[in-house]
Amino acid sequence: MTEAAEHDRSRAVLTIMLEDETRVEHERVGQATPGDPSLVERRLERALESLESLGVGATFFAEGRLAAELRRDCWAPLVARHELGSQGLSRTSVARLGPERFGDDAKRGRDALEDASGTAVRCFRAPDFSADGCEPWFGEALATAGYTRDASLRCASLPDDAHDGCFALPGSDGRVIALPMPMLPANLPMAGQKIMFLGSAAFRMLPLPTLRVVFELAEGQGFVPQVLLQLADFDPYGPTGFESETGWRARFEHMLRNTGRDGVHTKLQQLGWRWRFDTVASVVGAP
Repeated sequence: MTEAAEHDRSRAVLTIMLEDETRVEHERVGQATPGDPSLVERRLERALESLESLGVGATFFAEGRLAAELRRDCWAPLVARHELGSQGLSRTSVARLGPERFGDDAKRGRDALEDASGTAVRCFRAPDFSADGCEPWFGEALATAGYTRDASLRCASLPDDAHDGCFALPGSDGRVIALPMPMLPANLPMAGQKIMFLGSAAFRMLPLPTLRVVFELAEGQGFVPQVLLQLADFDPYGPTGFESETGWRARFEHMLRNTGRDGVHTKLQQLGWRWRFDTVASVVGAP
């Protein structure tokens, strides 16, 4: 790509959830399942290789408990090129933790990741976007825990005081800047309702022309287009961690998790001709 073409590209943010997806899925249905660090490490390696070949940056939002589970040498290749963010230590819903416990969990997650990676962690994303309705104590707790950037909010429109797609997180007294995830309007063909875009399922299943329209729509409303992917999206032919499960429901859920993963790399590559994917920090700024 020429220097002129590079300069002409618009900004976009790529975020990736760095978590033990098998354990997280089981926890959602109340099952206590041991983690599989080797599978997480494999997927992280594949993701970093894919991003390197694409020449793009990303923010990885890690669950803090992985700091004690992954090999320490896994972190250096990530932080050398990308931004490391946190989902807190326990990857627990913000609303479930509540104002008394959330700040402590967020700080402990940041401390654990900083110790493992040797780099500052200043960006946060609430697990499953669970900070909705938790203002203003959510912003106050994040600021107290030492964060300066947040990507937890979902918005159908930006507030009047937004600038370049960002605004001060309510409750943070201006110490934390929010980069919100845009929401799809109801007239787009995704179940006829407002949903988060662009998460893994939407990015995998929507055709490339529709993705371009969604990016342009977000820009037209003042947002910075933002994509959220899973580690497994970069390892479409690898083990899933669910091979031992049986029954029609398990097989159906397995199909939904994996449909379209073999096209993720190509979609990022094609969109990259128009949009320059990078970290949350590249938009919000540092520290």
